[in-house]
Amino acid sequence: MSHPASADFLHFFRKAETDLRAFIGSLIRDPHAREDIFQEVCRTLWQKFDDYDLTRPFGAWARGIATFKILEARRRNARFPLLFPPETVEAILGAFDETDDSDTAREAALKLCLEVLPARSRHILTERYDSRRTCGDIAQSTGTSLKAIHQTLSRLRRHLHLCISRRLETEDFNPAPAPAVDLQLSASHE
Repeated sequence: MSHPASADFLHFFRKAETDLRAFIGSLIRDPHAREDIFQEVCRTLWQKFDDYDLTRPFGAWARGIATFKILEARRRNARFPLLFPPETVEAILGAFDETDDSDTAREAALKLCLEVLPARSRHILTERYDSRRTCGDIAQSTGTSLKAIHQTLSRLRRHLHLCISRRLETEDFNPAPAPAVDLQLSASHE
C-alpha cells in the first residue's frame, strides 16, 4: 500500500530535485559522497513529509535538511569532502534562501488560497501545521478516521498547490471562490 501523501511528495520533490542536487553539489566535491548525501536527504524528506510546513517553499525545507545532513557527516568524519567550513555552509544556505525571489509572492498567494477554504479545512491545516498535532490526534479530536484525515490533508495540499500555482501564473491575488473539490471529512472511523 502506498503512503497517503506519495503523490503530493513526488510532485514537490520533482520540482525541487534539480536545485537540491545543485545545492549539495556546490558543497561536496566527491561525487560518491554527494550521491550518498542526496539519497540520505531524499529518505529523510520522504519520512518527514507529514511534517512539511506548507507556508515554506519545499526547496528551502529540503536545503535545510541537506545542510543538516552535510554538517552531520562532517562532524562524524573530519575527512568528509566538504568544500567549505561549516560556518560558510550555513551562510550559503542563508544566502540561497534569501535570494529565493518567489517566497513573498508565494506566501501572499498561499494566504489568499487559505482564506477561501471552508472553516473545517482551515482548522485541520492549522491543527496539523501550526499546532504540529499528529494526524492521529486530529482524527480523534474531530471524530473521524485516520485514513480520512490523511486523505483530506492530501487533497488540501494538492488544492493549495494548484491554487498557489494559478495565482502565481496570473499574478492574481484577489480572493478566488471556494474550491469545487469536496474537502469535508467523512465521519467514518477505521
